[in-house]
Amino acid sequence: MPDLPETTTAIRVAVVDDQPLFASGLRMLIEAQPDLACVGTAVDGREALALVERESPDVVLMDLRMPVMNGLEATARILDGVSPDDLPRVVALTTIQRDEAVFGALKAGAYAFLTKDATPDDVITTIRAAYHGDPVPTAAAALDVVHEFAVPPTAPPRVDPLQPLSPREREMFTLVARGLSNTEIATEAYLSEATVKSHVRSVLQKLGMRNRVQIVVFAYENGLVSGSDRGRG
Repeated sequence: MPDLPETTTAIRVAVVDDQPLFASGLRMLIEAQPDLACVGTAVDGREALALVERESPDVVLMDLRMPVMNGLEATARILDGVSPDDLPRVVALTTIQRDEAVFGALKAGAYAFLTKDATPDDVITTIRAAYHGDPVPTAAAALDVVHEFAVPPTAPPRVDPLQPLSPREREMFTLVARGLSNTEIATEAYLSEATVKSHVRSVLQKLGMRNRVQIVVFAYENGLVSGSDRGRG
């Protein structure tokens, strides 16, 4: 288990899953960590909305396929209008990695996803990373999902989708859309990582997005990047 990040209070986690045994296992795993606390569980999306409203968790582990209201709709409702720096951060739970529902959750603003056969270490690492806004173990896999399911436009957009951005922010947008990390962007653009983070945060705020994956989705669906651009230095 990696060293614990410094936190003044426990990271508050909500678990949403319609399988009681699986949800109970996640709760036990979370409660066994000194820096995490499970603030409640829900069995469907409707209960999840009430739980988030009542407990204000930092991170929500959200199953995507549930009765009454599925996790995709619940994720979209929870994150609607929430700024990039605000909590909660949603981590989608799925049995299948390459799944259109996973893509839908990422497009709606989910910070990351976990498959239900993930190791306990990966679950805990992802919760901590989501809370702190750090890279997660499935970051590369999330980009693969976007590349597989994002639908490029059939015609050029009528207006410039990047109109709100400055020239430097446009550059940051393109580099993020290609899947580069902050470290790689800093090297390519001859900037400090702190400056890159500041620019990326500004891009997210101006475009009304919550995370880097949404930038990639937006780029693909507006014809601003293609599969051949991925990771190209």
